[in-house]
Amino acid sequence: MPWKPPAQAKCPSCDKAVYFAEKVTALGKDWHKMCLKCQKCGKTLANGSFLEHEGKPYCEKPCYQALFGAGGFGRGGTESHQSFGGAKSDMTKS
Repeated sequence: MPWKPPAQAKCPSCDKAVYFAEKVTALGKDWHKMCLKCQKCGKTLANGSFLEHEGKPYCEKPCYQALFGAGGFGRGGTESHQSFGGAKSDMTKS
């Protein structure tokens, strides 16, 4: 039986083989250093400097908080810039 090299782990982002010198282990998988990126903004992430949602990495600020953090007025979510309750301002210019 001929010798076979061990099977290489595949990067979940690009689906190419990940070799020891270029790998980062995160979320229980081996990634290329440049492939471990935020799923929303594409920023390259360092191991341990991100949050996970449904097995995908996101940078903590602002992406994860905007997508999955506390919502509502004044919480920093994507809707915090909108008026609260649709009330109109009583302030008018004279």
